[in-house]
Amino acid sequence: MDLSLAEEYLLLALDDTSGRPRLSSQHLQFALAGASVAELTLRGALDVSDGADGGRKGRFRVTGRATPSDPLGREVLELMHERRPKDAIRKAGQGGFARKLRESVQHGLAARGVLREEQVKVLGLFPSTTWPAHDPAPEAAVRERVLTALTTSGTPDGPTSALVSLLLATDLIRKVFPGQDRRALNRRAKEIAESEWAGAAVKRAIDDVNAAMVAVMVTTTGAATAGS
Repeated sequence: MDLSLAEEYLLLALDDTSGRPRLSSQHLQFALAGASVAELTLRGALDVSDGADGGRKGRFRVTGRATPSDPLGREVLELMHERRPKDAIRKAGQGGFARKLRESVQHGLAARGVLREEQVKVLGLFPSTTWPAHDPAPEAAVRERVLTALTTSGTPDGPTSALVSLLLATDLIRKVFPGQDRRALNRRAKEIAESEWAGAAVKRAIDDVNAAMVAVMVTTTGAATAGS
């Protein structure tokens, strides 16, 4: 099954049985925004300007070399244009757009029979929606691909390396593979993230996305803690 980077990330981020995310809902939304932007970069639709290409240095630039076929992908592209990575991820990972992006990924997987939408009540009172696995095969294939990358030498392909980088940035590797040596997997994930698995421009853009995502998540965690 052909899955987007955001879909692959979501499958690994959800607990198969409970259908609940392994990280906070807010952080999940930032991660899905980061995955969507990373995919656009991998496809050549988006990059971070170096100032020599006619764009504003350090800001996202729509390249014109590729255009997403889906309306939401085009909306992400427009939202990123001429924004600094940190500002762009913050914008895409919050508010109505973030909810729309998350719902699109969840409902898309449910429509293909990968996830199952369930209505439950928290504490028997508050309604909530969960997304447990329905067909485990697509996630199993993604999980096997990532684990192989994390336990063997060599440089994985671009999508796998980008997914590993996202999992590392959001501290999910230990939760996705609880039975493995956490230190060894994190060490290998860092090697992959820092290796030259893509062209310089693409790698720089995705590194900027991950750094921005981590910065925004740290900021929101700190704000939540201060307000509690």
